[in-house]
Amino acid sequence: MRMVGTIAVGIVALLASPARAELPVVKEARVSWQGCAYSIKVREDVDPDYPYPRPLYRISVQSEVVSPGTCSLTPRTVELTTSKIEPRIAIAANAEGLAVAYFHGEYVRFMGDWARIGIHRLDPSTLGSVRVAGLQASYVPEDGGAGGPGATYLNELTLHPGYLEVSGTFSENSVTEYPPPMPWPYPIVQGNRFVAIYPDFFGSTQKPPHLVTF
Repeated sequence: MRMVGTIAVGIVALLASPARAELPVVKEARVSWQGCAYSIKVREDVDPDYPYPRPLYRISVQSEVVSPGTCSLTPRTVELTTSKIEPRIAIAANAEGLAVAYFHGEYVRFMGDWARIGIHRLDPSTLGSVRVAGLQASYVPEDGGAGGPGATYLNELTLHPGYLEVSGTFSENSVTEYPPPMPWPYPIVQGNRFVAIYPDFFGSTQKPPHLVTF
């Protein structure tokens, strides 16, 4: 698996604007780790680049001090991405580290949702993204001709000793990493559910996921 990207804190947008920070939170997931509290939140904004008002969802992560005796971080809020369809979010932590996952995308007329899953390994101190992985779905014709986008929807993010697991559902007939590690046409698969296992997600070596559909 090639690394999708390493995003430093300076690259992702900080929610410094008071107006943005006051947007209503429509979804939230939280976890406690080493005396600190971490959350992933969805705030509902208005899409300014559309002829009529429609929601724009801002996905962000936030850190807080719960126990000053064991948590010495400076609280932060970092925006990860936006979505024009309501996303689903998840956060998890164990002895190895902190991770979040979400799906995001938009509705495409006559085609339906175009949605991808993002998975981030976060630096607990800065909330910078140390590792980013992704999943996408596509429609691949049997003859290998031109196809189209699909949607991956997140159900669950789970951390196990030595690996990270993401499960969910997908539309169309192909699921790959994003960006895909192979040229078009992508492999055709069966089913509408998937489980992706990322070995040693918190390690220094980037390993490809084991992807199963059913």
